[in-house]
Amino acid sequence: MGAARRVFAAGAAGTGTQRVQVAAGEAGEAGEAGAAGAAVLIVLVPCDERDSDSAVSVVLIRRAAHLRANPGEVAFPGGRIEPGEDPLAAALREAEEEVALTPDAVEVLGELSSLARPRRSAPILPFVGAARGRPALEPNPDEVDCVLVVPLAELVAPGRYWQERWDRAGDPAWTMHFFDLGEDVIWGATAEMLHALFLCLLGRRVSPPFPS
Repeated sequence: MGAARRVFAAGAAGTGTQRVQVAAGEAGEAGEAGAAGAAVLIVLVPCDERDSDSAVSVVLIRRAAHLRANPGEVAFPGGRIEPGEDPLAAALREAEEEVALTPDAVEVLGELSSLARPRRSAPILPFVGAARGRPALEPNPDEVDCVLVVPLAELVAPGRYWQERWDRAGDPAWTMHFFDLGEDVIWGATAEMLHALFLCLLGRRVSPPFPS
């Protein structure tokens, strides 16, 4: 984890995936992003007690199937910024609400560049933090189907990553990133932020398995 701390201190914007399932039948309703935008928390967790750079995981969630926005998709803990709320406070609050990660269990390292596109209603502000130890994470059934704790090494393994060139009438073409987890595929804004994280930590882009 020391490498991540050094990267963000300088001003930079092992085991398999663990899944913590929600008991069947637990449901509720969640809010959507407001005009102030949304904030997410990218939490890095040591895979073991050594806290080594080579054994680091990232916390993701699978959004509950009953949600109106992006149901069933893989995302970082996060959500809308309430009126008058600081973006970092919003990211920490949402992480606690969604996966029971308390603010005092996270060392905030820095932030990545915000994401915004012409048709995206509001920007997304990603913050990066390091968990203090290996916290017990619990999915909130109102918003989260399960918590995924994914080793970074698994995400950059051969065949896990690919990219496509997308375009839509009236918008400039853009690169869409994908990370294959087998049961889940990370794509969209989450994959874009994950790719930006690797660019920060590794100092290079993640290589796709074939030219795109």
